[in-house]
Amino acid sequence: MSMFQRPIFLSARSHLARRCSPLPGFSPVARNPIATARLSTRPRPTTIHPQQPPQPQSRPRPFYTTPFFTIPTAFILGYVTYTFTTTSTIPYPINPYSFTPHVITSTTPLSPTSSLITLSPKQPSTPPPSFWAIINSEGLWSVQIKQPQLQIQREYTPLPETLVNGGAGDDQAAKGKGRRDRDVNPDNQLTIFVRAVDGGEVSPYLLSRKPGDVVEVRGPVVTYTFRPEEVSSEQEKDIRNVVFIAGGTGVSPAIQLTTYLLSQYTKDGKKRQVKILFASKTAGEKVLPQIQELQRLGDGSRGVQVSIEYFYDDKDTFIKKPDIETAVLGLDMGNGGGNGRDVIMVSGPEGFVNHFAGKKGWKDGLETQGVLGGVVGEILKSRKQGGKIEVMKL
Repeated sequence: MSMFQRPIFLSARSHLARRCSPLPGFSPVARNPIATARLSTRPRPTTIHPQQPPQPQSRPRPFYTTPFFTIPTAFILGYVTYTFTTTSTIPYPINPYSFTPHVITSTTPLSPTSSLITLSPKQPSTPPPSFWAIINSEGLWSVQIKQPQLQIQREYTPLPETLVNGGAGDDQAAKGKGRRDRDVNPDNQLTIFVRAVDGGEVSPYLLSRKPGDVVEVRGPVVTYTFRPEEVSSEQEKDIRNVVFIAGGTGVSPAIQLTTYLLSQYTKDGKKRQVKILFASKTAGEKVLPQIQELQRLGDGSRGVQVSIEYFYDDKDTFIKKPDIETAVLGLDMGNGGGNGRDVIMVSGPEGFVNHFAGKKGWKDGLETQGVLGGVVGEILKSRKQGGKIEVMKL
């Protein structure tokens, strides 16, 4: 079992913010120009020396004299100048310290209870070219979206934009001649897969929004590090094979991960395999276009073999223990011989994760991986031979 999950936000991946912080405008604490102006325009007290003759007392000035207007005017002009020169172009479309208004630009219904929703920053933003590249190369990440009436937030994993605009399928990129397009997101868009949850507070709110409506977004939250610092061996930092057990919208991290592995092959030439077991409520739900793209790209010609098996509640097909055992055996997991990490990931609703990998835990107010259990725990416990297999609950 791995303990690579990061605490949420400020304590979670503060180094990610630090890596971006040398760039202008990202500091969470900005100097208050009004306070600065107030200090600089405050009149100094006059000292009267005893040896000097007393000065004639001047008449009190009326309230409309020049000094009365000068100081407030300086405040107003300073504030207006500061506002228009610093917020007309925001350097970062999202940040982990505060919620940023985003406009819903499009919604694509997949079923009566699920949709793809695309968000764009309300204010123009021009992050440096490395902004999205750093985030996408760090690990699996999500954003928090607020439900304003209830003042609560839930996490959603953005889907890679390049799988929508075709960047990952470029033939030149497949030959390893450059993958800059993979991390380019010129419109700073976030595309999320939302499905209504029984008793949920945020998913019904998002599904009821229309294009043009504004929602508030905060992030990124890194939930799994691709190359963990805790692993000492450089070779063991790399991910080799993955079995991803996904329920519902829990398939979004699987798409993020597979996209990352596709980009890694162009850098190191190492072949990898990904097996996704995807459980969904109904076969009538449209297949995500990103999954269709992964199936096309994951034919092995780009170094990553991707296979996806579907299970549907309304067809009485469910993920069972033999399905997972077959996937683990088929990928020869645990026998990498030092060629990288083999990982089983479980992502989905709480009950789904509990069933397949056991409950998460809590320590010092932070959520932890807890004790490995469930179906995956039984499978790994019964293994009589084979190397280490990392298990991650998302």
